[in-house]
Amino acid sequence: MLKSSRQTNGTNIFRGLDTSLIGGLWFFTVVARRKGFGVAAPELYVTQGAVSQRIRDLERRLGAKLFVRIGRTVSLTAAGEELFGVINGSFHDIQTKIAAFAREQQQVGLVVSCTPSLAMEWLLPRLSSWYSTSSNIKVQIRAEYHRMNREIMLNENIDVAIRYDCENYDDLHVVDLMEEQIFPVCTSSYWNDNQQFCDVSALDRLTLLHDAEPWVGAEPDIEWRGWLGAQGAPKIDSGRGERYNLAQMATRAALLHEGLAMGRSILVADYLADGRLIRPFGPAATTGARYRLLTTVPVDGTVALFASWLTDALKSSADSIFNDHAT
Repeated sequence: MLKSSRQTNGTNIFRGLDTSLIGGLWFFTVVARRKGFGVAAPELYVTQGAVSQRIRDLERRLGAKLFVRIGRTVSLTAAGEELFGVINGSFHDIQTKIAAFAREQQQVGLVVSCTPSLAMEWLLPRLSSWYSTSSNIKVQIRAEYHRMNREIMLNENIDVAIRYDCENYDDLHVVDLMEEQIFPVCTSSYWNDNQQFCDVSALDRLTLLHDAEPWVGAEPDIEWRGWLGAQGAPKIDSGRGERYNLAQMATRAALLHEGLAMGRSILVADYLADGRLIRPFGPAATTGARYRLLTTVPVDGTVALFASWLTDALKSSADSIFNDHAT
């Protein structure tokens, strides 16, 4: 049983909430979520020793042990589980409301965290369509690809995150936008200079251009390996060629006639439409990765309008490829 008390002649006297207790509860929540004092310290902007001291003070005040150390990590005791279950949701609700106040005061519109290649190759060129649809609701785009969770979105005042991956987001609301399809792309010049190859076996002598990590934690060469496997050619060395840390860079290398990039349909849609890139092989494949829209709260209002626009725009780009550019 949790007790917020002090001992007076053997009697527990409830002291109530005050700034010290609220601060200690916030430290407790972050440590419980991070499962360690050291990893919680940067988020709390203090040293690991300061975190340990605040937790000790809180445990003394409550009269209950909250954590058990397991190596460099910590685990909640039964009392800790009970306390975390009560206050974690409340702190989330407080953060959500404060973030909403901050956005209203700054009048920044929608803050959208988007994977860099999608942001630069596809989203930015289409924002004029969004503005015409939404009565000019502003969108502030942040090009970034780190793993997203509820705390990051709340702390950084992010309304919407767009990610391309296979992650499970248990602490966020997720809207599946579309599963991406992939296929090799190159320039007509590269195709002509290499005897207008059409057979997959030609990839043994051609330069493959890779996005080294299509999403955080992706297996090496997963896109080329997956596409080759789908074409019944798993023996071709999928690891050959050049690597870049963004899909956009691999695509740009293909535009410079450096080889074949594994094109994601949405990222290469405009280049296929204007003829700067071609699809020398017809079949496409999937890797299981999807574009997802992430929010901290149920999708409604402006976010729902943005999600609907985004879904329609992605579908339009995909349709333009598979209806008009299949070989």
